[in-house]
Amino acid sequence: MAEYLLIQKKIRDMIVYNNIMLKQFPKHEKYLLANKIRELGYDLLIFAITVNKKFHKKTDLTNLNVKHEILRQLVNLAFELKYIDSQKHKTSQLHIDEVGKMIGSWIKAELGSQEKDSA
Repeated sequence: MAEYLLIQKKIRDMIVYNNIMLKQFPKHEKYLLANKIRELGYDLLIFAITVNKKFHKKTDLTNLNVKHEILRQLVNLAFELKYIDSQKHKTSQLHIDEVGKMIGSWIKAELGSQEKDSA
């Protein structure tokens, strides 16, 4: 149970950092790309809480993983468009990678428990 609370904390930390990073986006992108990055962070938090409360987790874990990858790609795009500098990009990607590793572990643990249940 504690590991699932930890992923929620890490996602919140990522959201806080990304919201600070998004303040420097150009005005014409504040309501497009910046807002999408912000929404994806919130979606990750919502999915993490939802998955933790459900008995059948596979579909929601897949959705969590997909949203995580979309977030990673949009932050990369922001860097390529020079909306963020390399230091902010690196720090944001570290947060995103940390959350991704936790999602991957959660998926592996869930698949392992499903195999045990079916045996």
